[in-house]
Amino acid sequence: MAKKEENPLFVGITDKDELRKGMLECSKGILESLKFFESFKAVREEKSILTKQLKSDLKDLSRSITALRNSLPHVKDGEIKKPEPKKAAEPKPRIIKKAPVIAEKPSEKSEIEKLESELNEIEDKLNSLS
Repeated sequence: MAKKEENPLFVGITDKDELRKGMLECSKGILESLKFFESFKAVREEKSILTKQLKSDLKDLSRSITALRNSLPHVKDGEIKKPEPKKAAEPKPRIIKKAPVIAEKPSEKSEIEKLESELNEIEDKLNSLS
């Protein structure tokens, strides 16, 4: 007589199509996550490169500013003269001729006024329903 094994090596699968579909959906989700992670790594690497470039540019700029300050003459605060403001000539008033009034167009409502009128109409309809 053959002995029955308590730990079988094979297990029967009742609904293999649903199981396969679920496994494929999980694999798809994992691949989408990996794709997103790879794009994230690329952005992070680009950020690090740009940060290094910015630091080197700032160092160069700082050196240039220091060189400029050293090349400028040293002046005390009392020696600087402020220019006197010039008086601007007063403009002559213009004479504006009025055009003859032919026919006035009704003033168009602004967007806010249109919205307020629509809101009032809706409120009136709601009140009539109550």
